[in-house]
Amino acid sequence: MADLWIIYSSKHDVPLNPAFTMRDAAIDNGIDAELKFAEYLEFKDNKVYYKEVLEPNLPKIAFLRCNYIDLATKLESLGIRCVNNTFAITNATDKYLAHEIVKTLNIPQIEGEICGDMEFDDIVSKYGKPFILKDRFGLQGNNIFLVKNKLKYNRLKKKRNLDNYLVQKYIITSKGKDVRLYFCGDYYIGAVLRQNKHNFVSNINKGGLSFDFKANDDLINKGRLIKDALKGEVISVDFVFDDNDGFLFCEANTNAGFKSYAYLGYDMRKIFMEYLKKLIEEA
Repeated sequence: MADLWIIYSSKHDVPLNPAFTMRDAAIDNGIDAELKFAEYLEFKDNKVYYKEVLEPNLPKIAFLRCNYIDLATKLESLGIRCVNNTFAITNATDKYLAHEIVKTLNIPQIEGEICGDMEFDDIVSKYGKPFILKDRFGLQGNNIFLVKNKLKYNRLKKKRNLDNYLVQKYIITSKGKDVRLYFCGDYYIGAVLRQNKHNFVSNINKGGLSFDFKANDDLINKGRLIKDALKGEVISVDFVFDDNDGFLFCEANTNAGFKSYAYLGYDMRKIFMEYLKKLIEEA
């Protein structure tokens, strides 16, 4: 019986994919681990099947490298500890819910709200022009729009369900850059500056680059408070630069990539596995 299942989306079920390296890192750290792909898992009558074969023994821990809330819920119902858990995945994946939780912490964040049927002029009067329209469930910098005029807004309004979009103030001082802090359990791993000179979003898959960033204690503490409020265990917390040389919370991610950190010398897989090994020993 494996103590740990490492679960990725089946899109990673290809040769030489980093998912297999994650499994190897677990084994190298003395963990009895198996790599599973989410779409091949099936749940029937409190039993789990993988590729239509019954799994007679279930793991103590499931390390989810995918934001599948239903999967986390089913695993937890069988007594399997999920990292990250359902609460964390739900509230980090939905950027609106994340902002609502952070609001209770009195930590400065980007001003915004659900767009819904708001009119262009009403948005401009509240948030200025240009402003941001962001998919509340979006990933990797996709479906984020810098809206400069009414024509573009009306086109987006016709094509998209804006009940699922946030309208936010555009922070010009953070154009194309942000700071990402990464945590594993109570351990603060480090921070990177993501910077994109060719786009208003900083994401690496949109052409951004990453640089080591020395976060001060205040920013680390804010990140930790957000991590704890979201109940995240392996989680990133992103901040943008505001007008007053401070930081505003942007979003959190329970399935953030870590290429930027690996390139800068952080041994991310080892950190993850040391944490998971401790959880297994305590289970």
